[in-house]
Amino acid sequence: MTENKIIVKVLRLDKQVYNEIIMYPTSLQKGLAIWTTATIIITLSAIRFFTGVIDFLEDNLYFFSEDVTSEELLMLQTLIDQLQVEFQQSTFTSIFSSLIGSILASVVGLIIVFLILKYLLRKDPQPKDLAIIYFYSSIPGLLTIPSIFVSSLLIQGLLLFVTAIYSFTTLGSGLKQVYFLRNIEVILLLVSIIFGSTILSYA
Repeated sequence: MTENKIIVKVLRLDKQVYNEIIMYPTSLQKGLAIWTTATIIITLSAIRFFTGVIDFLEDNLYFFSEDVTSEELLMLQTLIDQLQVEFQQSTFTSIFSSLIGSILASVVGLIIVFLILKYLLRKDPQPKDLAIIYFYSSIPGLLTIPSIFVSSLLIQGLLLFVTAIYSFTTLGSGLKQVYFLRNIEVILLLVSIIFGSTILSYA
């Protein structure tokens, strides 16, 4: 099965595709390449979106001038300036930081999933299979690429939001297929991943 067919099947939430993927000897390497590409595209899309939001707020700051005090307006302007400085760092640095953060969050999430599957749900998870499922579930992230080129903040925001939900859906689909989970068990795993990643972000 070609990579294009695999991508289409993952996006269509095919009920057998993950069982097929984990059988291929090169799936781990290809999955890692897909995950890395998706992470870079999502990072670029997010930078463009938040930069656009900040510029929009700065351009329309005068709308707030009638409803807030001068001190509050100054604080808002200072916050916008700080955010602009933050997002004006080099794209390479942003991508590198995002990759490191994503790697850490992924490792934490996969460890949590492994422990829950093994000790709570009494399954027999293989770390390699879990990594392959996780990597290929990032395929919807590739769909955010139009947000790099469009100027509409609404479209950019919708693409980022929808693809994030889509990625969690494909991850849940993969876990359900390979480990024969019930819907409530899939939800437990997804919530655990989100919780673990959130804890890491505040660490």
